[in-house]
Amino acid sequence: MLLTGLLLALQQAGASVDIPRHEAVVRIDGVMDEQVWSDAAMLEGFTQYEPVDGRPAAERTIVRVWYAPDAIHFGIHAFDSQPHTIRAKQANRDNIDGDDRVVIYLDTFRDRRRAFYFAVNAFGAQGDGVRTEGAGSAGRTFGGNSDSSPDFLFESEGRLTADGYVVEVRIPFKSLRYPSADMMSWGINIERFSQRTGFVDTWPDIRRASASFLAQGGMLTGLHDLRRGVVFEAQPTLTMNAPGERLASGFERGDTELDVGATARLGFTNISLDATINPDFSQIEADAGQVTVNERFRLFVNEKRPFFLEGIELFSTPGQLVYTRNIVDPSVGAKVTGKAGSFGIAHLTAVDEDIDPAGRNALFNITRVRHDIGTSSLVGVTFTDRSVLDSAAFNRVAAADARIVFGRMYFVETQVGASWTRHADSADVAAAPIWRLVLDRTGRAWGFHYSVDGVGEDFESHSGFVNRRNIITAGLMNRFTWYGRTGDAVERITAFVGPNRIWRHSGGRAVEGSESVNAMFRLRGDWELSASVGRDFVELDPQDYAGLETLTSTGPIPYSPVDGVSGPSYELRGSTPTFRRLDANVSVGFGRVTIFPEGSEGNVRSATGAIAIRPSGAVRINLSATYQRLLRERDGTEFARTLLPRARIEFQPARAFFLRAIAEYRAERRDGLRDARTGQPLGRGGIATQPVVANGLSLELLASYQPTPGTVAFLGYAASLTEEDPFAFRALSRSRDGLFLKLAYLLRR
Repeated sequence: MLLTGLLLALQQAGASVDIPRHEAVVRIDGVMDEQVWSDAAMLEGFTQYEPVDGRPAAERTIVRVWYAPDAIHFGIHAFDSQPHTIRAKQANRDNIDGDDRVVIYLDTFRDRRRAFYFAVNAFGAQGDGVRTEGAGSAGRTFGGNSDSSPDFLFESEGRLTADGYVVEVRIPFKSLRYPSADMMSWGINIERFSQRTGFVDTWPDIRRASASFLAQGGMLTGLHDLRRGVVFEAQPTLTMNAPGERLASGFERGDTELDVGATARLGFTNISLDATINPDFSQIEADAGQVTVNERFRLFVNEKRPFFLEGIELFSTPGQLVYTRNIVDPSVGAKVTGKAGSFGIAHLTAVDEDIDPAGRNALFNITRVRHDIGTSSLVGVTFTDRSVLDSAAFNRVAAADARIVFGRMYFVETQVGASWTRHADSADVAAAPIWRLVLDRTGRAWGFHYSVDGVGEDFESHSGFVNRRNIITAGLMNRFTWYGRTGDAVERITAFVGPNRIWRHSGGRAVEGSESVNAMFRLRGDWELSASVGRDFVELDPQDYAGLETLTSTGPIPYSPVDGVSGPSYELRGSTPTFRRLDANVSVGFGRVTIFPEGSEGNVRSATGAIAIRPSGAVRINLSATYQRLLRERDGTEFARTLLPRARIEFQPARAFFLRAIAEYRAERRDGLRDARTGQPLGRGGIATQPVVANGLSLELLASYQPTPGTVAFLGYAASLTEEDPFAFRALSRSRDGLFLKLAYLLRR
């Protein structure tokens, strides 16, 4: 026991490093031949984190670190016993996940809850973002993870060597936020990803049996007299769009739309002020297609628009009460984000234009304040308001939440709140609650996530993403993990087992639920296989089908769906390692499903596959396909079929410049609705529902020049084409298109 305590104390002491300060300027070229690098502090002794934590790293990594008055410098030497297998390419920002890379996390406030991260591959191509612990994200479906949406200005350059690769990194203090203090210590975590083996190594020694990744980080001490000042950034933007659309008279080119806007930011050491007029909220790549033929609820789409990404992690909240893509077409916006002591502060105001046919605008006000407690815990409050101008309509949400970490590997998360909504056609205000309780154990061999969430019948969140209401959802998910020995063919087996149930918030028995077992096998060389089996059930509400009629030979009669659907489901998945030239994944699934549009019992067959091909360091080809077919259980007839192939090709001769082409085809057909029991047609007002066929090709072409974040030149063209027969390609007709130009320049002082 005494020896264990001594070793732990030594390990913790070794994770605190005093870094030297030098009044020096070096060239960022991936060589590290200046004297200052010899005097830098050294971080070494990496340990394995994936697939098995606590083992010595298979390959050696040394990270040198020092700082100048205006920036912190890192020198990475990643040794590799097989350097010819290193995966690296010239890549645009945040597109290096398939490469060998090193990620540096800087917890500048030492709050163990949020860190800026900076990633580089062997050539110095960059990725960056923010890692948060816990809470849902305002821009992505899940929080508590790494969000690559924010971009930071930093320098990096790397090169392959005979024994691995070397990268130099310079991060200006102007790109960071940190406390206003004369002497500081920052938290630090470093990850190294090796694609040949699939291993992930960390400094310091990070263990899986913990509720927090950042809380296990090391510490950089000795930081003082940092020269940052007040950062002023201005970004004028010019966008041009020349749309075209097919009308009854033929294809017509509309007027060219020209927009000029500007965004400005004042960045203090710990607080940022952002303002924008006529902002550019365009995104340069359409969201990938999804199968929606049997979806009941709205689908989540990640935030990609630049103005919202500064400090977006500070809007993170349980229950997804902040979802910035609800602000569709703003004319003006302002934000305050930052941290003051143990308080995180975030506020957003924006005016969204033309939200309804009457041309009215909506005013959004979103505020989130959180307070750190102890080592890793926090409490927070959120208030959102969306008011329709020139109207009495509004939606307001207020909620309080807490995340309490205890016993190193446990946390409890709670939330309680309510919404108040008045619609334009009503004088009444509808109020309804939202609440949440979670107990989580992040153990090494056994973990669990037990949760219960409630959303009231009249709850609405016009500033958030709550796509289903009048429900109580409970889940009891357990995780069991077995670790193999070094060199075993099976490195790790993980099983997830548990049920979940959904009740109506207004009361009654469970209306949906499932039980599932999912086993994942991590094999030597980073091959992965998984299999899942489960049972799902749904009880259908006849009120959801009010107005539908069964069209019989004697006339229409009111339609009633089946009482419910229950049955098994199965899925198999597999993925390859990231080879030097390609990687791939595939999944197949089948089972019993509910055909929701007609309230009948069905069977689904689905398959997805994707392959990434890298014929050279400058060319990337991504091919994927999704297939789904729904068959009626009653007679085996087809209800719907969707086939969705997609191709994405990029040519990147330099880090700042790339050309991209994307083609996506959607072939979708759906039968007319039929009675779940008799197979007779369903209709409304005596008119039968008709089959739907949609076959179309979407094309996107883009030339991009982005020397630094915020300074860009985009020239793009997008077109949508349709045809009657799927994949015929003989009579494709252009339904709409657009030529797009964007110019922006980021001025920083």
